[in-house]
Amino acid sequence: MEEGYSLLIHGLGSKRNLINDFHNEIIADHPTLVINGFFPSLSIKDILDNIIVDLLGLSCPTNSNDCLELIEKILRDNPDDRLYLIIHNIDGIMLRSSKAQNVLAGLAAIPNIRIIASVDHINAPLLWDHIKRAKFNFYWWDATTFLPYQAETAYENSLLVQQSGGLALSSLQNVFLSLTSNARTIYLILVKYQLDNSSNNFTGMPFKDLYRAAREQFLVSSDLALRAQLTEFIDHKLVRTKRTFDGAEHLTIPLDKSLLKQFMEQHGS
Repeated sequence: MEEGYSLLIHGLGSKRNLINDFHNEIIADHPTLVINGFFPSLSIKDILDNIIVDLLGLSCPTNSNDCLELIEKILRDNPDDRLYLIIHNIDGIMLRSSKAQNVLAGLAAIPNIRIIASVDHINAPLLWDHIKRAKFNFYWWDATTFLPYQAETAYENSLLVQQSGGLALSSLQNVFLSLTSNARTIYLILVKYQLDNSSNNFTGMPFKDLYRAAREQFLVSSDLALRAQLTEFIDHKLVRTKRTFDGAEHLTIPLDKSLLKQFMEQHGS
């Protein structure tokens, strides 16, 4: 790690205890942030906030890119400092987006930040293109333990919305990434509207308002084109549609506000 490599622990079984032992016995005296990538409410902004507020003692900007620039500036001005990031499951569901991995790779590229991370998913290497791999500069270390994944799987059911026909956030992300660019932008309009207007009596975004917003951004050319797109959303259970007492059509996303915020944090502009 002192030669500029990030350490990536892989192999069958939980690596959590092994990495925690390394933390307690080797780097306990250094500023360290432990990140549980398997935690369902984790967001990349939480990680940046903790680095800036808890480790550097500064106020945190609202924009992720500004946060990254601030961290890089402070550490560049203090080249002898070392900051360690321990990431249990860097391939965790909440860290799989390109935005999250870009930020983590940006942190890894800062010379005086050291990263030790674990992976468990067989397709984890697909998270990184050649640019991210160059920034991470991983040294792969097989640490097969055959230990049960107790902590890592403790939260797996909490990602589901506790409603009939609820939608798993992970499923939403997978389907969202398979959509066309225009379809993703239309869906983000819906997400933002629901976050800005959600309340106990929220009935959804009126179809006419969505059509107006999509038309203004040149995402659709007609009412029929938008309805065709909504059919795809509905088929994938990304959207629900209902009519109010006055006959107006309203659209809602079957995901609670906290999970929608996480989704917007990862995929919103």
